[in-house]
Amino acid sequence: MGFLLGGCTRCVSLVYYIPPEIERSVAGKCCVEGKRSTQQLVTYLAQAEVYAVDVAMSTGEGKPRASSDYRTTVFKRNVETNYKLKMKNSRALISEIDKKYPTLPFTLALFEDERSAKMGVTECVSHGLLTPYPVLHEAKDAKVAHFKCTVLLLPSGTSRVTGLELPDYFKTDKKPDEETEKLLTELAEIAAKKAKKKAAKKKKKKAKA
Repeated sequence: MGFLLGGCTRCVSLVYYIPPEIERSVAGKCCVEGKRSTQQLVTYLAQAEVYAVDVAMSTGEGKPRASSDYRTTVFKRNVETNYKLKMKNSRALISEIDKKYPTLPFTLALFEDERSAKMGVTECVSHGLLTPYPVLHEAKDAKVAHFKCTVLLLPSGTSRVTGLELPDYFKTDKKPDEETEKLLTELAEIAAKKAKKKAAKKKKKKAKA
C-alpha cells in the first residue's frame, strides 16, 4: 500500500519497514518489501496465510537513521547463537529471556528487576545473543505516519483482525490518482457488503433466539 499512498500524497515509504509473514511463533521468517509493485505483491501473497501489514510513510527522505541520543530497550533473542556469559546479571537475563521471550521481541521494561536487566544486556548484545531494535529518527521537520494491522487471506476475502481505525482528524487536500481511486472504491464496496451480510446474519440469529 505504501507505493499507492506515496503516489498521491507526495510521501515516501520508510525503507526499513517490511511486513513480516507470521508463521506460528517465529517472527520475521518471511518478508515482503513495501516498495514492490502491485503485481509483485499480488503474485507473492497467498491464500490461507496471515500477514502483518506495517505501513510507514514520511515527508522526508524515507531513510531513518539510528539515534545516538536515545538507547533502545527493545531486543530480540538470537536463538541460534550461544555464548558462556561472564557477568551474573547477563546470565540471569539471558536465562529469563530463553524462558519467556525465546522468539519474539521484548522490552526491558517487562523485567521485574529492570536495572539488573539493563546491566546485563550489554554483554548479551556484544556477543550476538541479542539483536537490538534501535531508536530511529527521520530528517528534521519531517512528518511520519505509521499504521499497523494483521490480515487473514481467506477464500471469502481479506479479513483484518487487528489494527485501529484512522482517527477522524486525519484530513488531506491530496487526491488519489485514477487507479488508486478505483481500488479504494472497490475496497469500500467490499467492506460495505461484508458489513451488510454480517448485520443480516446477526439479525437472523437474534430472531431465532
